[in-house]
Amino acid sequence: MKKMSSALNQTLLYGSSIALMKGISLLMLPFITHYLPQAEFGKLEIVSSIAALGSILVGLGLEDALYRFVGGCQDSKERKTMAARIFTLTVIVGAILAPLSWVLAAALDNHVPGGLTTYQIQLVLLMLALEGCIAVPLGWLRMQNHAVAFFSAAVGRALFQAALTVTFLLMGRGIEGVLEAGVIAAITQGIFLGYLQLRDTGFSFCRTVAKQSLIYSLPIMASGLMAFTLNGLDRWVLAEVATLEDVAQFGVAAKFALAVVLLLQPFGMWWMPKRFDVLYGENGHHQATRFTSYGLIAAMCIAIVVALSAPIAIDLLLPDSYQFAAQLTAVLVAAALFKEMAELVNLGTYAGKTSYAQLAISAISAVLAFITLWWWGKEFGVFGVLAALLFSQSVRFTLFYLVGQRVFRLPYSVGPLCALSGLCFLWLFISSLDIGFSARIVLVIAAPLSVCVAGQKFGLLPALPANLLRRGVA
Repeated sequence: MKKMSSALNQTLLYGSSIALMKGISLLMLPFITHYLPQAEFGKLEIVSSIAALGSILVGLGLEDALYRFVGGCQDSKERKTMAARIFTLTVIVGAILAPLSWVLAAALDNHVPGGLTTYQIQLVLLMLALEGCIAVPLGWLRMQNHAVAFFSAAVGRALFQAALTVTFLLMGRGIEGVLEAGVIAAITQGIFLGYLQLRDTGFSFCRTVAKQSLIYSLPIMASGLMAFTLNGLDRWVLAEVATLEDVAQFGVAAKFALAVVLLLQPFGMWWMPKRFDVLYGENGHHQATRFTSYGLIAAMCIAIVVALSAPIAIDLLLPDSYQFAAQLTAVLVAAALFKEMAELVNLGTYAGKTSYAQLAISAISAVLAFITLWWWGKEFGVFGVLAALLFSQSVRFTLFYLVGQRVFRLPYSVGPLCALSGLCFLWLFISSLDIGFSARIVLVIAAPLSVCVAGQKFGLLPALPANLLRRGVA
């Protein structure tokens, strides 16, 4: 019992740290949008997309290599030696890239969308040079079950960066101040994590391990590049086919859509580590399907709440110039919903003997997203980009379900789930309409409740105990 309690506490700490890291940026949104001109905020969105792409390239997938090679070690000493070798490799990569970033920035400023200055690109590249040195020690803390240290390092950086951002914006530093805050926070976190790593494992270098790690990590890096087409490339396309103001509007809407991911995270942190234990346990097929259905319904309810409440938050908290973002939120929430539902129904593909199915689906989705983003973006601007994202994510979800059912069939209640999905998307469509404040408040409660009631009627959700219902009536 004590071991289960400890595992639950660690899961909650990891989940809350990731949610807080992302949630703090959402909480900072009203302040940043009031202190940055809309075009500058659009540039900041371009920066975030560059950071997303750069972290994939610079990180080289070495965090995953840490999990793979350290996990295969037999004793504590061997594990520490392997961790030291992979950490040393990340430090070498960072030490090479840090000075190169100041040289490369001048060559890149004509090719990066958004009209970023050389100094701004230098700051972004400097942050990226540190990311590998940060990701590997964070991964080592997780492997050592040091959840408190992980929480302190992750959330501490987010809070410190937020405080610096507020200070620099109040000083009138603008977008440079936001980027400088990010660099200072990254350096501080890197020093803290580097100290913990060196105290635990020290430095060690082995050419064979370095070669093995890089060979292992390249396919993972390729998968990350595929994922970038569905989360990051959209800003680049908008910067080319529309204006920075459109990028800003899109970025605000996307941050509210991110709430779907954050609010579903507690379920994911609980379910993902144990889903294979359930699947291969007693009556595993039905049990795994039941819990997956719970997750799908939870995702639908969360998406409805976010889509209905986001326009209220935009109206109350953000400058009047961001009202257009409210019109974009419903579609981005729908795209986020498809993404999260795909993560739930991909169980069938992961239960097979190989991972080729996931790689093929990721490749197809990436190519489809790349083509439609540029094609529809050039034709229809921001609405074309929205349509491309929604289409690509829906195809990805459909492929994961269909292929998963061929690889490892699970007894989903397809009809009832499709009916609930139809009800959910009807509410998402209604959320995009111009409805009053009072009506939205009522629907924030009534709409997800209707999905839950329908789920109970279809037998997808357990009914409330009769004695609890009688007590509620009394």
